[in-house]
Amino acid sequence: MTDVLVIGAGPAGMIAALCAAELGARVALVARTEFGGMATNDGPVPVRTLSQGARLIREARELGRFGVALSELVLDYRRLLARVREVVDDVNSHIAVRQRIDALGVTIHERAGTARFADPHTIVTESGCGSKPTRSSSVPAA
Repeated sequence: MTDVLVIGAGPAGMIAALCAAELGARVALVARTEFGGMATNDGPVPVRTLSQGARLIREARELGRFGVALSELVLDYRRLLARVREVVDDVNSHIAVRQRIDALGVTIHERAGTARFADPHTIVTESGCGSKPTRSSSVPAA
C-alpha cells in the first residue's frame, strides 16, 4: 500500500518524495525515464558534456598557431556519446537525495514511461526505454 505517489523523479519529485517519506508516508516515486529527471539525463548535464567536446575541437584547430601540428582531426561520435553517458551515470550515482530516498524505503519505478490515471486510485504506466511500449503496468496510487 502506498500513501503518497509522486510522478516525476526530477528535482521537484525527488524533494516531494523525500519530504513525504521523512514525514512517515509510504511513498512510491514514478520516473518516466531515469532518476534525476530531464536536467540530469537530457538537459544541462549531457549538453555541457557535448559542449566541452565542441570546445576541444575548436581549440585543437587552433593548435597550428602555436606550432603544434595534427595530422588529422577526427570526431568519433560514438565515443563522444559514450562519454556523455559516463558523465550522466557519474552524476546520477552521486545524487545525495537518491541515497536518502533509498534509505527511507521509497519505492522507485524508473523507466516507467508516461503515466496516466486509470481510476482515482491507480495509475498506468508505459514500459520501455525509448522504444515502442511492449506492456503496461499498474502502480497503486493509494
